[in-house]
Amino acid sequence: MQLCIRLLVVVLLILISVPVFAAQLLLKPSLGLKETYTNNVSPIDDPGTADFITEVTPGLSLQADGSRLNANIGLTLQNFFSAKDSDRNVQFHDLAADTSAELIKDFAFLNLKASNSQRVISPSRGGRLNNFNKANRSDISSLLVNPHLKKRFGGKAEGSASYSYEELSSGNEVSDARIKGVKAELKSGPSFQRMVWSVDYSKKTTKRSTANNFSRASAIAKASYQVYEKLGVLFRAGDERNDRASTQSQGYRNGSYYAAGIRIIPHSTLEIDLLLGKRLDVLSLSWTPTSRSALNILSQKQKVGRNPGRVWRGSLQLVNRRVVWNASYVVDNTSAQDSASLGVGSQDSQSPSGNLATGIPLSNERFLRKRKQMDFGYKTAKSIIKIELYEEHRIFRSSNHQDFLGGEVSWRWRFATRTTMELRFQGSKSQYFDTDNVRLGGRLRNAEINFFRKMGRAVEGSIMARRTFQDGLVGGNSYNETRLSAGVAWRF
Repeated sequence: MQLCIRLLVVVLLILISVPVFAAQLLLKPSLGLKETYTNNVSPIDDPGTADFITEVTPGLSLQADGSRLNANIGLTLQNFFSAKDSDRNVQFHDLAADTSAELIKDFAFLNLKASNSQRVISPSRGGRLNNFNKANRSDISSLLVNPHLKKRFGGKAEGSASYSYEELSSGNEVSDARIKGVKAELKSGPSFQRMVWSVDYSKKTTKRSTANNFSRASAIAKASYQVYEKLGVLFRAGDERNDRASTQSQGYRNGSYYAAGIRIIPHSTLEIDLLLGKRLDVLSLSWTPTSRSALNILSQKQKVGRNPGRVWRGSLQLVNRRVVWNASYVVDNTSAQDSASLGVGSQDSQSPSGNLATGIPLSNERFLRKRKQMDFGYKTAKSIIKIELYEEHRIFRSSNHQDFLGGEVSWRWRFATRTTMELRFQGSKSQYFDTDNVRLGGRLRNAEINFFRKMGRAVEGSIMARRTFQDGLVGGNSYNETRLSAGVAWRF
């Protein structure tokens, strides 16, 4: 019911706004039909049982495009029908909506987002790569409203202010949440040549239905002055206020900080910042040897905030005509609600949380996340190769730890005018502890081959063969599945 109300709000907003903003409206229905054979439809409840699953997926896409309004809404309804047992029949909604409107030209704006998708409740019950197992799925839905203002004060300064309100429903395993955020910023305008400055304030409060609430308020002032072409001076000051009422806040430290330092530019492609001060030390390096490559490294020691101590972050990007390569390392403090949030201006970095790939259950606790990730892509006229590798370590205030690593390799090859083949290999390994401090986790291996054939201007057929293995299930069991499927999709 909540999902229908959210969707109705989004659709009505767009339909009412289209004439006002003179936007063009485009409505595209779609329909997908697929038949699947599996030799292990329910790995825990009825292991080793073969079945035929019929999938019917109607969909609707709504787009509005105008000079002051842009909107995209996608809604699909997955229906699964079992040939052997009607109790396995299940239905899922998927929604993705994003609307951006300029209410008053160059001054007032509104963003509206809504989403609904499924996630695995318990990785140890198997079936992580499909929605066949309705007992092991939960909807996670969100609605975000974000009005914001922007104002230019001649060439002297530019200001902005925003408010966001989000309702997040996470099913029974993780608490529902209401997230409120405010943010205001004032920064120097183009008339400032050598000196650049900014002052901003932000606050986010998360109220959870079945868990402790938490909030964070932060004020930061920054200034830099270019003394010479290759030398500048820097100043930074701020204040961190985190809600310490929660029993999960024992690692947080409230207080103010400041630091001063220098910026060295030995070359037009290299910039080094060094700041030392009270409760804050920063060393950062930014190197852009070409317009398509960049290296950024940050080492920060801060004695206040949600994650006091030494923190490292880094990213590397290389791009050319055929290759895209990204690598990153991040340390942040987050939660399941932060990870699921649509969060415009969120103060916490987004992270995967309990999705199909990780195989780690969700928790209401906040946790320290350390994540390494590498993405590689190679493209030719007829093929695309993608490689993704990741490793993540989570540290909870309760001394519980979670670890997972994994990756995915895929090769997509268009070997004929209308026919494409895709090979995909996935693997992951997880380790975590339950409430009794018992070590759990397991491995997942998946290999599949897909063929896609354009059968007309708006019709595409597909054939898939998949082999999946997973261990570490309930009772120490493992899961093996072979799957064959054939489908056709219409986009009217």
